[in-house]
Amino acid sequence: MLDYGDVTMIRYGRFGVARFVRVGRVIADDAGGTTLWVAPGSPQVEYLLPDRRSVRALPLSERATAPLQHHRTTWRGPGVVHFAPVVGEWSVWWFFDEAGGFTGWYGNLESPRVRWAGGIDSSDRALDVQISPSRVATWKDEDEFAAMTGTPGRWTAAQVPSIRAAGESLMAMAAAGEPPFDGRWTDYRPDPSWEPVTLPANWNHPHLATP
Repeated sequence: MLDYGDVTMIRYGRFGVARFVRVGRVIADDAGGTTLWVAPGSPQVEYLLPDRRSVRALPLSERATAPLQHHRTTWRGPGVVHFAPVVGEWSVWWFFDEAGGFTGWYGNLESPRVRWAGGIDSSDRALDVQISPSRVATWKDEDEFAAMTGTPGRWTAAQVPSIRAAGESLMAMAAAGEPPFDGRWTDYRPDPSWEPVTLPANWNHPHLATP
């Protein structure tokens, strides 16, 4: 188990390559999962177009084959709480405004996670769930999910029902106020003694999760 305040990584990728690396400090790590605080300005790595634009700047039809490369960037905007459960093909992020007010949850649909010495690896599945503070849930990026299904290194058409079921499960959990949508971390404030984190040297270790 990780200790409170430890620095660790959440990495998303495919083909053995980490394509998005997030660095945070451990709030909690137990049998249920790992919860991190990602502070404003924290270092991260993104897989971007050569001119540093996001692949989202391209039409959907071009995104799967666009040439991308690693760029070191920083987390933009207010900090977030990131919960990666031990079981479940999703993670949940708590978003806040500049004053620290809670603005809602983001359910990221992703592959089962692989834990290693440097952090936690998963593969993003494009389809997401946005959940308001009043627990009203909506789908996000359904068009991207449909366009990417079956492309190399991503989920297959046979996986689509189970991926959507994971999102529907999140929606039901939120509507019922079940953990992690039970009010935890909605008023979170980071430990004032924590120093800014740095990008671990092993951020580019071979990525271990599959789609």
